[in-house]
Amino acid sequence: MNLPTVYYTSHSATSDPKHYLAQAKDCRSDIQSLITMVQQNLIHPYWLEHYQLTTPFQTRLDELQTRNVEQKLRWLSNTSKSALQPKAPRQRMMGNCRDFSLLLVSLLRSQGIAARARCGFARYLGMYRFEDHWICEYWHQSQQRWVMVDAQLDLIQQDILNIQFDPLDVPQEQFIFAGKAWQDCRLNPLLSEQHGILSSKGWPIIQGNVIRDIFALSKVELLAWDCGWGLQAHYLHHSVKTHDIELLDTLAMASATSNSQLAIELSQHPKVALPKNWNWRKAQSISSLLAELTTKEPLPLNNPI
Repeated sequence: MNLPTVYYTSHSATSDPKHYLAQAKDCRSDIQSLITMVQQNLIHPYWLEHYQLTTPFQTRLDELQTRNVEQKLRWLSNTSKSALQPKAPRQRMMGNCRDFSLLLVSLLRSQGIAARARCGFARYLGMYRFEDHWICEYWHQSQQRWVMVDAQLDLIQQDILNIQFDPLDVPQEQFIFAGKAWQDCRLNPLLSEQHGILSSKGWPIIQGNVIRDIFALSKVELLAWDCGWGLQAHYLHHSVKTHDIELLDTLAMASATSNSQLAIELSQHPKVALPKNWNWRKAQSISSLLAELTTKEPLPLNNPI
C-alpha cells in the first residue's frame, strides 16, 4: 500500500527552509528552472577542477556535513543578498548528490509539489558500474506518475559523462533503487562488487543504501554516510545473520517497489529506527569516514546469502 502523494508535499524536518520559505516559494515552478537554481548554488566536491576550482574539497568538509536545508540556505545567504541567487562556482556551497536532491525536494515541496529524495545506484557516473547516488522524484500531476530527476547533472557533467538520456526524466534502468540493487545482488552475488563509491563497495554500501532509502521514503533524509545504530552500526560493515538478512529482504522489497506505507512502518523496526533520544553527534562524520577509507584496506566482502 502506498500513501497518497500529498504526503510528500509537506516538508520534513530536513527539507524545511523555515524562515527562508518566502524565497523558495518565489521560485518558478517549472522543473528546469528549479534544477538550474540548485546547480547555481551547490558544487560537487568531486567535480571542482571542472569549474576551475583548485582548493581541495577536504578543506571544506564542514559544508558537506550540513544536514538540513535551513542550514544550507543560511550558508548561501552569507555570500549573496538572496540565498538562492545564482552564484559563481567559487561562491557555491559544497554538496554531494544527496544535497542536490534534497535542495530540489525542498523547492518543490515549498510550492506544494510532491517530491522525495531516493537513494540507490546510478549507471552513468563512471567509477563503478553501479555508483552510490541520490536523485529526486516528483509527482507529475498531468502524467500521474513519479518522475526521477538528477539535479546534479548540469551541462558540464552531462558533456563529460556523455549522458544520452534526459536528466529531467531519468530512465528506470539508469538509476536503480537501493532495494532493487539488493534484490539483484541476492540473485547474483558477484554483482555486489560492482556497486560502490571510492574504496567502499559491495554488501556494506548496498545494505546501507537500502536503509537510507527506507528513511528517505519516510521523509527522513539522512546524510549519505550516517551510521552508528542498529543495522547501520558502521558504514563499512554489514550483517550476515540470517534474521537480519530476512529483515533486509523486506526492507529491500519496500524500497524496490517504493511502498511508502511499508517503508514508514519498517523505519520504526528496532533494528532500523533511530534510538530514543538519538544525538547526531554520535553518527560518523564525513571527515572520519574519509580518513578510514584512505588509511584502511577495504573490508573483505562476505556473501550474506
